Amino acid sequence: MYKNKSKINTYTFGLFLIALISFAIYSCRVDNTVQKDVIRIKGSDTMLNLSLMWAEKFMQENSRTSIQVSGGGSETGLAALLNGSVKVANISRSLTGNEIQTALKKGVEPVANMVAEDAIVIAVHIANKIDSLTVAELKKIYSGHIKNWKEVGGDNKRIILYGREKSSGTYEIFRNSILNEAADSSFIDYYAGMKVLQGTAAIAEAVANDKFGIGFGGMGYFASRKDVKVLSIKINNITKAVSPLKFTSLYGHPIHPNNYPLSRKLYCYTNGKPQGDVKKFIDFIVSSNGQKIVEQMEFIPLTFSGE
Repeated sequence: MYKNKSKINTYTFGLFLIALISFAIYSCRVDNTVQKDVIRIKGSDTMLNLSLMWAEKFMQENSRTSIQVSGGGSETGLAALLNGSVKVANISRSLTGNEIQTALKKGVEPVANMVAEDAIVIAVHIANKIDSLTVAELKKIYSGHIKNWKEVGGDNKRIILYGREKSSGTYEIFRNSILNEAADSSFIDYYAGMKVLQGTAAIAEAVANDKFGIGFGGMGYFASRKDVKVLSIKINNITKAVSPLKFTSLYGHPIHPNNYPLSRKLYCYTNGKPQGDVKKFIDFIVSSNGQKIVEQMEFIPLTFSGE
């Protein structure tokens, strides 16, 4: 009888030990999940695919950090930073003075972390005979004063305009740099007949499928496509037409507004100087490995531009 009790006690102890080990393993897993830091990023659609690539690479090397990236436009990202729902706002332009003051009043100190440079390109269907436009012609096209391709040397066909939504940083930069490039003139807005699309990828697809369409957006969405043509831009009738594609590291020309009017910097805005895992992520982005991704995605790396 004693032997039987001993066997039962040993068996019971074994079950208890297994249960204890299982509980410990489960507790560790739960603990790891709880401690995992989540970085939420929202904003510029131009920067969306680039940020997804950054996040994927960073998480491969930092398994305890989860990065969630979404688009919606630069203004959407700023709004999310101001209400505290994200740690990083992707913004494809500099904040205005009014935006900074609004943020400060809400207790948010927007800090601009420059992460790449970009050129907003003008793209048409690959079969379009036009190779270049002046800033003045672009202005007339997107304000609705030029409506036919024949007016700029193309076919006798109506121009179909594609553009971004108001929450887009690209929308703002194009309006300020092209439609309102003359500081002493009255404000000019986009032609009401412009087809507004959500995201640069949608514009690239639209232009690729519309023989008489024209659109604009971040270079990374157009540079490698074979079904669209990226136009060269002339600042005026005297200067040479300049292709934005020459500003990739392949050709070795730093981009600047003096040689291409639609150049811009891309930012990851944070509330105050980045700290903790956010700082680690920003540091990775501006590192040589992060900037290699910038180049792979057809944007302009800081290491090339001299920043």
